Amino acid sequence: MRAYVLRGYKGEIREEEVERPRASPGRVVVRVKAAGVCYRDYLAWQGWQRVKFPAVPGHEFAGVVEEVGEGVSGLAPGDRVAGMMYEYCGECEYCRSGREYLCRNKRVYGEDIPGAFAEYISADPKSLVKVPEGVPLEAASFAACVVSTIVRGVKKIGVSPGQLIVVTGAGGGIGVHALQVVKAYGAKAVAVTRPEKAEVVAKYADYVATSPKFSEEVKRLGGADGAVESVGGPTLEQTIRSLKAGGRIALIGNVDPNPQPIPLGLPLLKEVEILPVLSGRRSDLEEALALMAKGLVKPVYSVHKFEELPRLIAETPQSKHLGRRVVAL
Repeated sequence: MRAYVLRGYKGEIREEEVERPRASPGRVVVRVKAAGVCYRDYLAWQGWQRVKFPAVPGHEFAGVVEEVGEGVSGLAPGDRVAGMMYEYCGECEYCRSGREYLCRNKRVYGEDIPGAFAEYISADPKSLVKVPEGVPLEAASFAACVVSTIVRGVKKIGVSPGQLIVVTGAGGGIGVHALQVVKAYGAKAVAVTRPEKAEVVAKYADYVATSPKFSEEVKRLGGADGAVESVGGPTLEQTIRSLKAGGRIALIGNVDPNPQPIPLGLPLLKEVEILPVLSGRRSDLEEALALMAKGLVKPVYSVHKFEELPRLIAETPQSKHLGRRVVAL
């Protein structure tokens, strides 16, 4: 089968012919129809994530069940499915407490086990969720990494009707969908984005802020109750300054993994809580797909040829695109 293979950090991401996976007991083979391109793919390529080489990258995918192994129930050939970012054991203390994203035996697609930039992928059925009718597989491909993570984030910071929520990086894959999830939960959204993206982003937000010191714009609105931080270090200080006392931040993005200086007095004096959100759970993915099916979250993405993948990954830090980029197979 066709697959992209990475043999070392910063090496060439090259298309190769590799052996197609087969449905072993307890596992499912999915014919990949669409795979999302994530900033994490870029960070893994650059050496910021632990990767087992040689690797087939990619952790965002959706497709059609091709084969079902012995002992698998609930899935059948022909089912449309979206994958989680990872596989989890279901037995450790984290899994038993509903925190499978912290599973002691977690294996991330594209880093620990073969990923989604291939024609077929072998998956644990626990990590697959059926895609509702009306949701394109291209959109479902990034539902786990993007929308389910946001769903868990807004729950974690307690987003509720009447609140004002800041969303940084609002033109990116996380940000433009976070605006919609925030509004689906009844709150108002302030989009923080670059001036060149402001007009497009405005249709998903209640307010748009484009200044590097966007906290001043948010304060003129009365201050925010919370934030979805999809950028990380470069905007975190301004996000903290935007919040009212007692505000909460769902920290999802980390575009610059280098250590970031934060004046500790800012969160301390206002008791601002910074709550990291690693990824969503299976239940969050189910809710994310339901929000898409109901039209409460309208996926924003562009579809590209499989052959474009190396260029798409290399161009990720430029952030010129709106929403998510997806390769179709």
